[in-house]
Amino acid sequence: MRVAYVSVATPLLRRSWSGIPWYSLKAIERRFSDVHVVDTPLLDRMVEKLAAVEHVSVAIRRNPLVSRLYRNSINAALEEIQPDVVVGVAAAHKLAFVDPKWPIVYASDALFGTVVNYYTKYRIYNRRTKARGEEVQRSLLSHTDRILLASEWAQQDAMRRYGLSEEVVGVAPMGANIDAVPEFTPAPQDGPLRLIFVGYAWERKGGPLVLDILRELDRRTGGNVELHIIGSRPKAALGLHNVVVHGMIDKNDPVSYQRFVDLYQQAHFLMMPSRQEAYGIVYCESAAFGRPAVATVTGGVPTIVKDGETGMTLALDATPADYATRILETWSDRTGYDAMCRAARQDFEERLNWDCWSARIAEAIDALLATR
Repeated sequence: MRVAYVSVATPLLRRSWSGIPWYSLKAIERRFSDVHVVDTPLLDRMVEKLAAVEHVSVAIRRNPLVSRLYRNSINAALEEIQPDVVVGVAAAHKLAFVDPKWPIVYASDALFGTVVNYYTKYRIYNRRTKARGEEVQRSLLSHTDRILLASEWAQQDAMRRYGLSEEVVGVAPMGANIDAVPEFTPAPQDGPLRLIFVGYAWERKGGPLVLDILRELDRRTGGNVELHIIGSRPKAALGLHNVVVHGMIDKNDPVSYQRFVDLYQQAHFLMMPSRQEAYGIVYCESAAFGRPAVATVTGGVPTIVKDGETGMTLALDATPADYATRILETWSDRTGYDAMCRAARQDFEERLNWDCWSARIAEAIDALLATR
């Protein structure tokens, strides 16, 4: 089986698109012995530079002219590789207009129409910009054989919005972006209630609400609570007595990565009540460490976090008091809390890892080639 792999950004660098191209490629390479990466660094750099104007309602990656530039480069590479199948990861703008003779299995967090009508940051797009994006998306769908999206939310919206059937679009949860599976360790029984926030987009991922929840927990526990913030340095959190701001942690550096592991293993809950989240790899990472996630019912999050089993998902309009009550009820029931930790870890082992994702890709390829 010869597989050509195309992703939204280069899969040769861990930092690309939150690490998803890197880890998905590694999973594909473990699954198939003959994998060829179709990388487009020159075009990618050009697009990155042009993307600086997206704030004026120009979606560079969803412009048909840009997609046609990718078409020529990728068609030439595929002709040389002669793959049995092309696996595309969130690379709609690269694969939209390639030669339809190539069988394609496409995986992403969600399709264009789903995302652009969900995230508030895309409200600046005018009708023309959205129409161009839809042209690119629908062109890809017209010659893509199987589509695997990361959540039921994305799948259901794709079926409704684009008229796709369940035979064409399925669900394949993405995995945790970690190199080695961490040892499962029970959460500490001594010390304060420790919360961990992991994310760069502080506002969108519910950071201000996290601080309000922390204040409520601080009041109810008599100060027996801590919050550790990774990935962000919000001004509102600096100087608070029970908050430690770690900023960015380079997981590629062994010393820094060990600090990341230690922070998770000392934590009791991941706290990330996102306002919008098409998926959320961080929830998978939390499950890998066996720590329940505290999240919201939005986007693809309920596919990852099972309310009352592996964590908790609250409504978008839930108050800090609502969160504090759920957290303290769970934390005070040590038997129930430990069971939730183990259920989270089991869910990672059985579902929320990249090898399970690549198994779904392999199933889609087998079904596709059996009908071609």
